[in-house]
Amino acid sequence: MFVFSVKTSKRQVFSIALCVVMLAAVLVTVAVWPSGGAAAASYHPVSAGTEEQRLSFLRGLGYEVEQPYSEVKEVLIPDEFDAVFQKYNEIQQSAGMDLQPYHGKRVKCWTYQVLNYPDEAQVNAHLYIYQDEIIGGDVSSAALNGFMHGLTRLDRESAALPPADADH
Repeated sequence: MFVFSVKTSKRQVFSIALCVVMLAAVLVTVAVWPSGGAAAASYHPVSAGTEEQRLSFLRGLGYEVEQPYSEVKEVLIPDEFDAVFQKYNEIQQSAGMDLQPYHGKRVKCWTYQVLNYPDEAQVNAHLYIYQDEIIGGDVSSAALNGFMHGLTRLDRESAALPPADADH
C-alpha cells in the first residue's frame, strides 16, 4: 500500500477548493444549458424505422395518408445552407425541428399523399428520416400557387374533420 502526503498551507487548500467549486459550476451549467435553443428543446425525435411508426406519427398530427408511401428517396443535407435551404430550415424550426445538426448527412425522404387536407386536391407529406428517427419534414401542395408548412397539427376546425378519437 502506498501513502501519499502533501504539505499545503491554508491558502493553497482554499485555492484548490475554489477551483473544484468553479469546475463543478461549469459542469453543471454545461449539463443543463439548452444546446439547440427553444425550437430544438420542443421537439424530441420520433422513431420511424417502420411504416407503422411513420403512419402513426402522421395520424397523430391529424393527417390521413394513402398507404403505402408514394416515394422514398435519399437526400443529402448540404454542408452549408444556401438562402433557399435556410428558408426551408426556418419552416422546420417553426415546427420545432432543425436540420442544422445534420449538415452533410444523407437522409431518407418518405413521401405520402395526404387525403384529408381541406380544400386542396393534391397534398403531400414528406418525412426526413435519419437513423430511423424523424428529423424534419413538411406538408405541401402540388398546385402551382400551393403552400408548404412544417409538420404541424392539422387544424381540425377549419378542416371540418371529426375528432381524432371518433369512430370512422
